[in-house]
Parts: sequence; structure tokens; C-alpha cells
Amino acid sequence: MDDKIMKSIKKYGFGLFTIVLIAIGFLIVINGVENGVDSANEYLNTSMGGGMDTDSFLVIQKGYILSNFIFGGILLLVGLSFFCMYIYKFFKEMDVGDE
Repeated sequence: MDDKIMKSIKKYGFGLFTIVLIAIGFLIVINGVENGVDSANEYLNTSMGGGMDTDSFLVIQKGYILSNFIFGGILLLVGLSFFCMYIYKFFKEMDVGDE
């Protein structure tokens, strides 16, 4: 009985993990601009003493925004890939069980 419960926890736990990974990646991508701007402003205030020329600040701001998009996109892509593998395995196990 315990072995069956552990297999069930592993099976559905991985599915839950993929959904959480997708959600986190999606939220990072959606809020990427806002978080990038906030990070650039924080960098300006803490590291540069509150003053910097506009062109340099815009480059830093675009870098922070791009890094948020890349990180969120990677999490989203990995989560979706794992979710597709999970769904494939789930339906494959259902087909084997029906035969």
C-alpha cells in the first residue's frame, strides 16, 4: 500500500512541480518590465549614488528587463517541456492500464 501511495505522490508531485514552474516563469515574463525598471532604479540609488547620465541608465535598464525576460522565458520553456513529457507519460500509462 505504501509503495502505491509513494508512486502516486511522485507522479502527481511532478505534475504539480511543472505547473508551479510554468506559473513562476509566466509571472516573471509578465512582470519583467516593471521588475527590470525597479532593479535599475535600485542600482542607480545604491551603487551610483543617485546620479548617472541618461544613456547609461537606459542601457542598464534594458539589460535588467532583458535578463528578466530571458530568465522567465527559460523557466516557462522548461516548465512547458516537462509538462508535455508529464502529459505524454500520464496518457501512455493510462493506455497501458486499459489494455
